[in-house]
Amino acid sequence: MANEITSHGFDDFLNDLDKKITVNNRRKINKAGADVYEKSMQRFLDEHRRSVVYLNGQQHLADTLTHEIQNNGAYEIGFSRKGKKAYIARLLNDGWDVKNRYGGPWSHAQPEEWHDFISKLGDENNERMGKAMADKARNIFRPGGEG
Repeated sequence: MANEITSHGFDDFLNDLDKKITVNNRRKINKAGADVYEKSMQRFLDEHRRSVVYLNGQQHLADTLTHEIQNNGAYEIGFSRKGKKAYIARLLNDGWDVKNRYGGPWSHAQPEEWHDFISKLGDENNERMGKAMADKARNIFRPGGEG
């Protein structure tokens, strides 16, 4: 009997969840997690700022951090096309092959603290992002909530 009650309650939960997960709710939930990641990324980039005066309206990599909400509710964080700095983030994250002019042995260069920094920030904040998303989902799905 306990299994029937549990599965019946779970079926009700799934039916309720199906009704309440709209694209708008998905955006709200994903935004809660993305805000945690974006703040962490901004903090990391600000820690590595140098006091350089950029010419011709150029911006620091940290100033080009942006986000975009997709039609399906996905939330993407990246670097703006206008800032033209995404290639620098890719080079710092993935490294680059150093070539000498004689075609000799090439080495792979990559600053140690920048190695795979995009994934590392995600892994470090995974628990906080999940908690923020779960809290937002609880607010939406509770009786009388936002959803």
